[in-house]
Amino acid sequence: MANALDQFMDAAREVAGKAAEAATNLAAKGKDKLDRMSLENELAKAQRQLGALVYSLKKSGEDNDELVGHYIAVIEGIEKKLNEHEAEQADRCCVSICPKCGAEVAEDAKFCPHCGAALS
Repeated sequence: MANALDQFMDAAREVAGKAAEAATNLAAKGKDKLDRMSLENELAKAQRQLGALVYSLKKSGEDNDELVGHYIAVIEGIEKKLNEHEAEQADRCCVSICPKCGAEVAEDAKFCPHCGAALS
C-alpha cells in the first residue's frame, strides 16, 4: 500500500512539475510577445514623430538636419533593440529544459547531457 502511495505521489509531483514548466514557458512567451509589441509601438511612434517633423519643416520652408538626425538615431536604436529581441527568440526556439535537473537541452534531445534523464 505504501509503495502504491509513493508511486502515486511521484506521478503527481511529475505532473505538477510539468504543469509548472508549461505555465512558466507560456508566461515567458507572453512576456516576449508583449516586449516585442512594445518595441513595435515605440518604433511606430518615433516614425510618426519624424514624419510630422519633416512635414512641418518642409511646410515652413525650414531645415533642421540636427533634429531630423536625432529622430533617425532614435529609430535606428529601436530597430536595433527589435533585432536583438528577434535574435534572442531565435536562440530560445531550439532549447528545452530538463525536467529532472533543470538544465537547458536541445529541443530534439532524447536524453539530458547533464544528468542522463530520458526526455520525452
